Amino acid sequence: MKICLVNEYFPPFAPGGAEWSVDALARALADRGHEVVVITPNWGAAPVETRDGVRIVRFRFPLRLAPGWTPARPRALANPLFYLYAAVALVRLLRREDPDVIHVQNKHTLIPGVLAGRWLGIPVILTIRDGSIIDAAPMCLHHGDRMPPDCGVRKLWRECAEEHAALYGRHRVRWRAKLGFLYFWLDSRLKQRALRRLAAVVGVSDGILDIYRRSGLLRGVARVQTVYNVPPTVPMPDAAEVEATRRRLDLGNGPVVLYVGKLSPGKGTGDLARAAERVVSALPDARFVFVGDGDLAATGPHVRRLGPRPNREVLALYRLADVVVVPSVIPDALSRVILEAMTAGCPVIATRVGGTPELVLHGKTGLLVERSAPEDLARAIVSALEDPLRLRALGEGARAHVAERFGAEASVERLVRLYAAVCG
Repeated sequence: MKICLVNEYFPPFAPGGAEWSVDALARALADRGHEVVVITPNWGAAPVETRDGVRIVRFRFPLRLAPGWTPARPRALANPLFYLYAAVALVRLLRREDPDVIHVQNKHTLIPGVLAGRWLGIPVILTIRDGSIIDAAPMCLHHGDRMPPDCGVRKLWRECAEEHAALYGRHRVRWRAKLGFLYFWLDSRLKQRALRRLAAVVGVSDGILDIYRRSGLLRGVARVQTVYNVPPTVPMPDAAEVEATRRRLDLGNGPVVLYVGKLSPGKGTGDLARAAERVVSALPDARFVFVGDGDLAATGPHVRRLGPRPNREVLALYRLADVVVVPSVIPDALSRVILEAMTAGCPVIATRVGGTPELVLHGKTGLLVERSAPEDLARAIVSALEDPLRLRALGEGARAHVAERFGAEASVERLVRLYAAVCG
């Protein structure tokens, strides 16, 4: 088949784990003989290139980004002008590429993909990777696992915007901030309408699809299927590279607790910072390493804040860490961090939200705690670090679980069957 993957970013521009998942999927499809083209805005790279059998076509775009983690401003992508501009660019490129199916990989290219697919008569599939089609800033998912029945402008204005300002803002919410909040809420409503125009919806976990089902957003979608992310395909760093990373970062010989991702309340980094204080009172030589961008309240000799790091260095950190912690408050669909850590044989301590329990099997591949519970999180970290034999067993179980349940072969086979079904 000829398959077109469409996404708002693609490496070397990769603000999150989704872009590396798309890269891994494209390679896996190409390795199995399918013709794969990735279409994405050009943030400042070659207009056309081929890597590992995958053609990457970047359409002209007025904004530029430095390669790496930095995203564009939210309104650069979440606006009708981008949707129309990208749809026209897609139509022009898709006429030339003539794929069998368009597989949209994330939210901001959903509407352009649907418009182009309907214009050209090509079936369109979307992969859901997070809760942002429920709302760009889903405060409801801080507390529950669905969009509330009374979701609307009044609730948004009086409750959600105020709570968001309290958690993420540094000053009292103003009417202009509330209007911005309303803008992105309306943008999410537009994307929800586009869901009904799709040939199929793919979720990267059962957990994220259940949230959308409970929210009533998948009614009318012809086909809904879970297809797990393809695990990382890049080779893991060897022992010498891992040890060099430890020395360069001056991590000492004590246990290392690693966090990778955005530093924000929704990701639970505040809970981890509070848990870290309790952990070091029991294990003074423990070191907490935070990789990512954002605000972090934790300070002290036990904290290493590294900021964003290249994916290769992050892979080395997985290898040297004793445990990776993913304390998310908002449900993760299927955390790329967890998948990469488990592939490296590193046990994970995470919150029991979204698709995480499908990855982290409590007591077998890692440990699960309830969200927003820093004391429980601290106890889990201490209990794991105090038992090296248990840690080793959890790491071995993690690597085996990824190989058995999340292998590329099964995910690609499920996708290709879905592609064939929607193509008729």
